[in-house]
Amino acid sequence: MDMMTMNLSRYKEIKKTINTVLVPIGMVEAHGPHCALGTDVLIPREFVKRLEEKIGDKMLMAPEVAYGHSWGLSPFAGTIDISSEAFSNYVFEICRGFYKNGFTNIILLNGHGGNIANLEIVAEKLADLGGRVLTLSWFIDYREQIKEIASEPGHAGEDETSLVLAIDPKLAYTEGVGNHEIPIPKKLKFKDGGRTLYPEGFSGNAGAASVEKGERLYDLLTDLIEKDIEMLWEIESKQGGRLNGVTVDS
Repeated sequence: MDMMTMNLSRYKEIKKTINTVLVPIGMVEAHGPHCALGTDVLIPREFVKRLEEKIGDKMLMAPEVAYGHSWGLSPFAGTIDISSEAFSNYVFEICRGFYKNGFTNIILLNGHGGNIANLEIVAEKLADLGGRVLTLSWFIDYREQIKEIASEPGHAGEDETSLVLAIDPKLAYTEGVGNHEIPIPKKLKFKDGGRTLYPEGFSGNAGAASVEKGERLYDLLTDLIEKDIEMLWEIESKQGGRLNGVTVDS
């Protein structure tokens, strides 16, 4: 259920039976020479569209958070980097607002690697308030399954580029892009280190991406995300919480 297009009367009505909100979170940043700057927003947006068709009657789809934290890609043009503190505080305040509105199950559907550490902090703070928080970063949580379709994933690599192509081929290209492997460990930090990690703003074999791989990835990943959301509801029911508006005894 799309919050952006919902009026107040409808919102009040769905709150009687739904206590789960999904918040898409992305980033606007360089994705090599070949992928849209909004890749990390476009992909979660597409997941939301597909999840809406499958389980949209069981949760509220919140407006997306389009800007995040990207220390690694900050040296590149097109990256709009928000400080770690500002980003984590902003997302926490948004989610706290939903919690106060009665949404005790909060799903953070993340499309950007630089957000992960901050979202863990947000999740812990929300859990301390009493919420149940499921943080999903598709490119990390399901990496092994992804590699069965796109064997050389990465930042704007084979997997991400394929997913963007499947949304609209005009949003990415593969000709002449090739493959880039990260030359040094990511755990090593130094000023403007992103230019060394990602000389052209991407990693992985973007040249191997295709629309067909993207469609297969969406089918796979949407199912895996749905299973994790169902797991959240199952845990809630075992704890004697409210499952889609129904109080369940322990």
